[in-house]
Amino acid sequence: MGKTKKLVELDDKAIAILEKQAKLQKRSLKNYIEYTLEDMALRYSEPSEEYKKMMDDMIDRMENGTLKTIPFSDVLKKYGREL
Repeated sequence: MGKTKKLVELDDKAIAILEKQAKLQKRSLKNYIEYTLEDMALRYSEPSEEYKKMMDDMIDRMENGTLKTIPFSDVLKKYGREL
């Protein structure tokens, strides 16, 4: 897989936070940022196996008529919020 260089500008506060996290993991700032971005990109690229399994189960229960749902307004009421 190829590599592409990009210039990224971050504010000083963000850099300071990222440097602290990099030190905790005994990484350079550059390595930490690259690792973190690549990890996040992979997470967004495809749903996890657990999520796929959960969704397949939900679809099966919906098709079989055994899926229990409640209106969104009832969820809001349960947690003290009204529409």
